[in-house]
Amino acid sequence: MEKRKETTGIVARMLSAKEVCTYLGLGMNRGVEFAKAAGAERKVGRRCLYDKKVIDRALDNLEG
Repeated sequence: MEKRKETTGIVARMLSAKEVCTYLGLGMNRGVEFAKAAGAERKVGRRCLYDKKVIDRALDNLEG
């Protein structure tokens, strides 16, 4: 995965499917499935992006 340039100090809130899977440490299908089930999917034009804050909240609520 290409790392985003952080020269401006801005950290991305919206992640692509590939970035979500890397962030979660899951494969493509399971990572996107988890993000959709958490309600993190946002449509921006034709793109599907995933809200990192929603994913973090869903992970915090997991029982384990």
